[in-house]
Amino acid sequence: MKDKFLKSIQRKSWLLLALFFISSCSNEDIVKHPVITNKYDPSKPQALTGFIPEKGGIGDKIIVQGNFGTDLSKMKVLFADTKEANIISSDGTSIYCTVPKQPGGNNSVKVIVDDKELTIDKTFAYTQVQKVSTVCGTYNKRGDTDGNIYDALFNNVFAVGIVAGDNIVAVESDKQRVRLISESENLVTTLISGFKAGKPAINKNRDKMYFIDVKSAKVYILRRENSWQPELLREGITELSANSGETWSCVIDDEEKYLYTRNHLGIFVRINLTEKDDSGQYKVEKLLEHRWDFEAWVSDHCSYLAYSRVEDCFYFAEDRTHAVYRIKQNADGTWSDERYAGNGWPNQTNTEGYREDIQFAWPNGVTVDNEGNIYVVNAGGQSIRKISYPDGYVTIAAGGTMSGETETDGLPLECTFLYPKDIAMDSEENFYIAGGAGLNVRKLAIE
Repeated sequence: MKDKFLKSIQRKSWLLLALFFISSCSNEDIVKHPVITNKYDPSKPQALTGFIPEKGGIGDKIIVQGNFGTDLSKMKVLFADTKEANIISSDGTSIYCTVPKQPGGNNSVKVIVDDKELTIDKTFAYTQVQKVSTVCGTYNKRGDTDGNIYDALFNNVFAVGIVAGDNIVAVESDKQRVRLISESENLVTTLISGFKAGKPAINKNRDKMYFIDVKSAKVYILRRENSWQPELLREGITELSANSGETWSCVIDDEEKYLYTRNHLGIFVRINLTEKDDSGQYKVEKLLEHRWDFEAWVSDHCSYLAYSRVEDCFYFAEDRTHAVYRIKQNADGTWSDERYAGNGWPNQTNTEGYREDIQFAWPNGVTVDNEGNIYVVNAGGQSIRKISYPDGYVTIAAGGTMSGETETDGLPLECTFLYPKDIAMDSEENFYIAGGAGLNVRKLAIE
């Protein structure tokens, strides 16, 4: 698949990369308008001879020099032995890639071509940083373009998830599409179109994802082994779709026995994926029905569900009540929910303090990291908020500058968002953010 897009990637990436390196490297060999040729010399042995720059952080562009070839499908660049770089292109003697997340300090660099390991007696000085960067999509440029990750265009991205290979799943509500973003292959493809999908539930191995149609509450499964083609798993769940209920997200347990979801009317259910009823459909069990303020009459708004393995409970945010809630199972087996953070009044100034006292402004997506800290997309405050575990203190993780007009990358507290919608975490605890009105997907690296 990589070879198929190689020429396109090279043509569109060289100028971009040259401009990056002109500003960051003092090397006379880097020209503004390089001639694209295959410089690989098969009469000479494959070798790794150097790289520039010799220091940097996650997401920085780097040129790895030597004699390699141009077949990206047979090529890897590894830092610190195991951390794989995202390769953008190669002209045979220069591999253009981005620096992966890795331990701080001086780390090894090696290239693997055709299973042959090429090493060098030289290290890369990695500086751990905090950074917000745009993965794909272009601010203020709406479109439906698949293909090269640099040219791909999106509409309103309202949900994200991370599947195997740390590939990104992006859901567009207005266009009713689900798209797969592969940074390693520099490729964006459309997986689904034609039904309104909520935020996916992704299993522990990240090789399956589940969607529930927002309106009909039909359940779909997509498997990596089937190239992520959608399969109907269960017909519509009437407990969720009755009275115009809307179901915007779901989560799966680690054993893949239950799929949990909650609609905007406050009905919380689980689907038993190991047992079927008399009609041959997977059984549904209603666990809780509790309508918080506004939920009884406000529709067409998102309620994102997240699971905390540390606390064995669920969290969701309600944009109309400006608060985060917790659902938990009680000792007697019953279920209950409670307001967890936010005092119910909107405040766009991103106040910090303890969870009971602070204010949100139209919060949306929620995710929980491996330590139990909760990250909330505060859409109205155009920020990402962190609720620390276990003390419950709320801080700004990124954004918070109320421009409302544009987006900028950079340091987390200096970058800007444009009404972001959702957040998900990859295997290395990098966060990916559905850009919402920003028409993109962005990455928050906190090291």
